[in-house]
Amino acid sequence: MLDNRTRQRIAGFIGSHPGSSARAIQRGLNLGWGETSYHLQEMVKGGTILKHSSAHRDYYFSSDVTPADRATLSAMQSPMERRILVELSQGKEVSFSELLSRIPGGRSTVAFHLRYLIVIGQVAVLDPPGERRYRAQQPERVLRLYRNFRDSFGDRMRDEFTSIWGALVHD
Repeated sequence: MLDNRTRQRIAGFIGSHPGSSARAIQRGLNLGWGETSYHLQEMVKGGTILKHSSAHRDYYFSSDVTPADRATLSAMQSPMERRILVELSQGKEVSFSELLSRIPGGRSTVAFHLRYLIVIGQVAVLDPPGERRYRAQQPERVLRLYRNFRDSFGDRMRDEFTSIWGALVHD
């Protein structure tokens, strides 16, 4: 199945960028859309790669990525959902107002993505007396995957965080 050069490139890209969408693969490898979708379809049929469908889109993984890692990495493809998951993996559970103060974005945007993460089982809701609190279901998994693949999450939010973090560390 991987005797084709394009499929080798796609497999390599997916290995270093697990959970990439077809469009991200196409752009990352500078391939045509038809070529990309054809080879992805054939590779999925042949079992070389796996496709994980979510509410938003399809994500592609090497066949050795576990189902739990696929689900978490799929959720982490969205910059806002990734930020929420990483924030909720930092230790103790937090209230919505605490989460909102730590994540840039409007109240409704954060609430929308938080609800989605709850529905797909990535975030736990705790109802102690007082204010409802939230935590990542599997914080160790989130942090491990974020550490291992953060460079594959190419987005403006990560770049901004990195530059701010670098400025804080060096000041």
